Amino acid sequence: MTVFGARAEGGAIVVKIPLCPSDALRRVEVTDWDKAEDANPPIVWWASGPRTTSAKRGVVRLWSAEGFERHAAKPAPVPSTLDVAYVDTSGEGLDYVLGLHAVVTAKLRRGQYWTDDGPRTAAQIDAQLDCHDST
Repeated sequence: MTVFGARAEGGAIVVKIPLCPSDALRRVEVTDWDKAEDANPPIVWWASGPRTTSAKRGVVRLWSAEGFERHAAKPAPVPSTLDVAYVDTSGEGLDYVLGLHAVVTAKLRRGQYWTDDGPRTAAQIDAQLDCHDST
């Protein structure tokens, strides 16, 4: 399973979505995982049209307009368990469930993100993917 990373920065949650160098983020959606049993779980936040290099490479500051052309407002209240999903420019994507308590209480070094597999850097998160061209 491919894991995403996350860290708390002030009042924001910064998520690192694993991407290959040839991929670029197109849209991010966050749903309330605790309502995943619903036929249509509510999208509590979204962003699209990344404009900065970091956003295009999968570093997303949730609840913020930072790096994106369009975005939703911060939800009130913020759910405690998030399902973060993305679509890249090819139309492909993944999703991952993050418990905010684990992210907020994680002891991380500079440049690290919390993952279910322990602290990782952005490069380590991206390295999970098989990005080699098969041609």
